[in-house]
Amino acid sequence: MDLKTTYIHEETEPIYVGGTSATISTSDGKYLVTPLNEDVIITDLETNEIYHKIPGDDEDENITSLCITPNGENLAICSQSQQLRIFNLPSKTIIKTFKLSSPVYISTVDSTSTLFAFGGSDGVVTVWDIEGGYITHSLKGHGTTICSITIYGELNNLKSWKLASGDTMGTVKIWDLSKKKCLHTLKDHNTAVRAVSFNSNGEIFLTGGRDQIVIIYNTKNFKQLFTHPINEQIEASGFIDYIGGKEFFYTGGSNNILRIWNVKSGQLMAQSPQPLKTNEELLIIDIIKLMNQNLYLVISDQTLIEIDCQPNEEEVEEIKIVEDDDDMEIDQTIILPIIKRIAGNQGIIADSRYVGPNKEYLAMATNSPSLRIINFQKPFELKICEGHTDILNALDVSSDGLWIATASKDGEAKLWKWNYETETFDCFATFKGHSGSVTAIAINNILNNHNEPKFIITGSNDLTIKKWNIPTTSNTIVKSSIYTRRAHDKDINSIDISPNDEFFATASYDKLGKIWSVESGETIGILKGHKRGLWDINFYKFDKYVATGSGDKTIKIWSLNDFSCIKTLEGHTNSIQRVKFFNSLQPQLISVGADGLVKIWDFKNEENLKTLDNHDNRIWSLALKDDEGKEFITADSDGKITKWIDNTEEENLILQNQQKEKIEKEQNLNNFMKDNDWENAFLLALTLNHSMKLYNVLKSCIETKQDEDSIIGSFKLESIISKLNNDQLILLFKKIRDWNINFKFFEISQILISVVLKNYSVSKLIEIPGIMKIIDSILPYNERHYNRIDELIEETYVLDYTVEQMNQLLT
Repeated sequence: MDLKTTYIHEETEPIYVGGTSATISTSDGKYLVTPLNEDVIITDLETNEIYHKIPGDDEDENITSLCITPNGENLAICSQSQQLRIFNLPSKTIIKTFKLSSPVYISTVDSTSTLFAFGGSDGVVTVWDIEGGYITHSLKGHGTTICSITIYGELNNLKSWKLASGDTMGTVKIWDLSKKKCLHTLKDHNTAVRAVSFNSNGEIFLTGGRDQIVIIYNTKNFKQLFTHPINEQIEASGFIDYIGGKEFFYTGGSNNILRIWNVKSGQLMAQSPQPLKTNEELLIIDIIKLMNQNLYLVISDQTLIEIDCQPNEEEVEEIKIVEDDDDMEIDQTIILPIIKRIAGNQGIIADSRYVGPNKEYLAMATNSPSLRIINFQKPFELKICEGHTDILNALDVSSDGLWIATASKDGEAKLWKWNYETETFDCFATFKGHSGSVTAIAINNILNNHNEPKFIITGSNDLTIKKWNIPTTSNTIVKSSIYTRRAHDKDINSIDISPNDEFFATASYDKLGKIWSVESGETIGILKGHKRGLWDINFYKFDKYVATGSGDKTIKIWSLNDFSCIKTLEGHTNSIQRVKFFNSLQPQLISVGADGLVKIWDFKNEENLKTLDNHDNRIWSLALKDDEGKEFITADSDGKITKWIDNTEEENLILQNQQKEKIEKEQNLNNFMKDNDWENAFLLALTLNHSMKLYNVLKSCIETKQDEDSIIGSFKLESIISKLNNDQLILLFKKIRDWNINFKFFEISQILISVVLKNYSVSKLIEIPGIMKIIDSILPYNERHYNRIDELIEETYVLDYTVEQMNQLLT
């Protein structure tokens, strides 16, 4: 048997779903804490594994705020139900719960990991002592929702502890925590204040608002020192040591760019790379500063970006020191390098392929304009390839995994080439010509002498297909296709090219599949028979077959000789999104559908060999690593990715060993019975869970009667029964129940009950989980057996009477 039948799986699920900001342990950057609707996920960024998952509170309300201490030991969780939970990471337990006065949408912690502060929607600031587990301050004064908060304090100096809070009406309050009173009220913003921050020595203070300005204050009297226009709605701001240990301030917000500014002059010193302008409106919702001064940007699409804020020597040399030693100027804004991206979730994964030199990466077309690439070894880290301006619909990859073709809603197709130095893909060519969204794409299979693909085929919702030659130079825009054909009457959902590059196939909503000549672009066959639109089409590489998957819940296999349907596979309960052939020795298929199921099919026998279930939602994507089906990927509309690995050989070997072991045990059982070794025979028969063999062991033991005074025929066997564990007793009572039903076998069951009750107290039996339910099913049959015996005894009296009367007649 060369069929693949069993698979084990590994999965990567979203770790960040919700509008609340993430939080990171800033001392080492090890723990990332993110909301997953009403749950909380703690991820170890060093191992790239989930450290712990905290389920939601009893009300199952969404998380509204998260805050982890810098040392990574305690976590504050606030939910919509106003519940505050303090979670201890080392013990992985909730150590305190408390009901707050209102929902909390912003929280912070001091640098010494001793105090949490929570800004309520009722305008109350609550300060929490972590070690003591109680409220230390309840600061009232804001008349509306708190939307920014920070704590400043110096160790061993209680008088220095201050708290600043800003609200949605533009008011900022400075609180003295030692005196528990408001020191200053600032009303210099006219919209929500999203950032409040003290510098490292507490001498200056910053506020940033959605009115697009940052104001710097002197903390002695809280008079304005500088006001800097930022030209974007500010969502996060603070101080950072950037060049020569000097302090600057950073901002992030609606432009989705981190920028570092000179405190005095307001000159832009450095910024993160400018993202490509697309239809996707992203913004920075929070910025987390680590102890090493690197910054994590929390983006609105639940992506986190770590920015390297430590300038290299060349950048430092470009800095001009002016007369004022505290001020600096630069000729050109420094571009801050990105260290890594973390994807909290991938969104809807519409298509995917194995890519890279060893196909160790996964490329994904998602509801994002960027081509997303992840490494299976670090599944939460993300690389993006920017180029398209609207979401990706489909992608394909060359046979060597070094070229990717992408189709986008922006009406363009792009070809990407692997860059060995950067270990990512660079845009090689852009193909423009379709008047609508490009919905399907395929790369040819046979590479040229330079290991480059020769052409691509694209399909669009303008109902046409186009063949494009691939240019020889990079960064080329191709505007002329080799040919254009009107292909279908409705959207084209899938294109596949035959292994020899002679034909290509298209699948459409118009219920038709079509086979085309690559050379001429003419139709040579029409696949007609589905009752609903087609989602996918795929050539079998080792024979003249093509498979189609449809919204009518069927897979059809077509012959390329006469384009007739030779097989129809049924089994899915909803639309089939993807179907792929695999296995060169015996044709098989894998299909995935809107029912969230993965099915493995035997082509020859038209049989569903296995149904794999690890998705809760529609599966859009299916990618095979090789043509033999040893490994494949499925991805769904929730962003969940499952890797399936063939273990058919291992499973078959296990089954063979189990069968061999079973045969050996049965032989041993026969030998034990032959030698009248009832104890071992009993235990082995019970282990094998073989009812009749166990019955025969007990019956033979009773008949042999090694010990005359033993009710079961052997005191040794009684001793064995008295030492059974709970699982063995449960199994034995199940056998008693089964035998007790039948009049032929009930005697043995009654003898066993007698032996068990003799060796086990009722209190011991009652404690065994599940055994009373079995005993309850035994009792009615016991009553029936005893009633029958009583009736037989009564009948014997009649017989005795008859015999006695006959004797009297004879005398």
